[in-house]
Amino acid sequence: MRLAYLTDQLLPQTATDTEYMMSTVAAFGEVGADVTLVKPQHWLDPDPGRDAIAEYYQVAPTFDVATVRSVYPNIRGLEKVAQGIVAPQHPGARRADVLYTYTLPILLGALLGGTRPIVYETYRPWPEQQPWSAPFFRWVARHPRFLGAVLHSEHARSSYEDAGLSSDALLAARAGYDPDRLSPRLSTTEARARCGLSDRRTVTYTGRVTMEKGLGRMLDMARALPDVQFVIVGSEGNGEVEQKASRLDNVRIVPWQPFDAMTLYLYAADVLLIPPSTTPLKEVGNTVLPMKTFPYMAAGRAILAPDSPDLQELLRDGENAALVPPDASDAAIRRLRHLLNAPDLRRRLGTAARRTIENHTWPRRAERILSFIQTRMDARAS
Repeated sequence: MRLAYLTDQLLPQTATDTEYMMSTVAAFGEVGADVTLVKPQHWLDPDPGRDAIAEYYQVAPTFDVATVRSVYPNIRGLEKVAQGIVAPQHPGARRADVLYTYTLPILLGALLGGTRPIVYETYRPWPEQQPWSAPFFRWVARHPRFLGAVLHSEHARSSYEDAGLSSDALLAARAGYDPDRLSPRLSTTEARARCGLSDRRTVTYTGRVTMEKGLGRMLDMARALPDVQFVIVGSEGNGEVEQKASRLDNVRIVPWQPFDAMTLYLYAADVLLIPPSTTPLKEVGNTVLPMKTFPYMAAGRAILAPDSPDLQELLRDGENAALVPPDASDAAIRRLRHLLNAPDLRRRLGTAARRTIENHTWPRRAERILSFIQTRMDARAS
């Protein structure tokens, strides 16, 4: 299958959605698809080639790269619209059997002006978050060149089905993890030494460092548990989180790390934290079944997370994680204190999480998606 993955993102960059994208692109190539990544062209800097992009994201170079120039790519809003117009017209897109995109303007441009069938992938339950979008997606679903949608969670998939899209055109394909990044496995003591951390009990968060990710809850925990070391990995500046953390002696802010180095901080933790807040899912809407969940589980450490509908798809309270009501700081602090004082419980939860996730690798996910695409193409041809 010849597949063109169309994006409006300048690469490489630290944004989590680009890591998701490149893990998917590389996995498609790894399992046998002929993949071309069609991306915006850099204007002021030399364009990184395929190997440089693959090295940055630490994925196999199993794909080709083509660039397309539109408006100035650093004007984000304009570039999204412009790439929606020009990317589906690129020769790499016209040669493909199927187009694939993470971007609504590209989806719309491909349906209105393209020539090839297209698959749309997203983590967002748009019809739930923006009810006015339901008629638009019903129109998309009726278009003869729309093959289907790949959603990152059952929570997101059900929102499109509830909006009237056929279940046959919807695939819930959760994220994956790369087992190579988890090797070699380290003890907490070994990992803390390599990270330059003290050997105190440690709670770790990795990912985007903003208050919108619920990190205010983590800072509340740090204030309540001054004898515990809290580590926040992924800082790219001196924002509100960094400023508030600087006033707490037991909080360590770590800059954004390459993906393999980030794994060391997972192994350094006694507890891995997904902040127990409704903000990412309900208020901001930009985090649904967060990608960090998968390497967290694969690392085999205890996880403390909110009892939210997306996370419940993988995490079960008392079985492979400790789940607490979102936005209930006192309950979260009590549960964290209990976890930190119960090493046998932490080991049991971490081992169960690792077993739960062991088959959720990127190549297996890619195989499921390609099978879905082929089934949709066969149905379209019959």
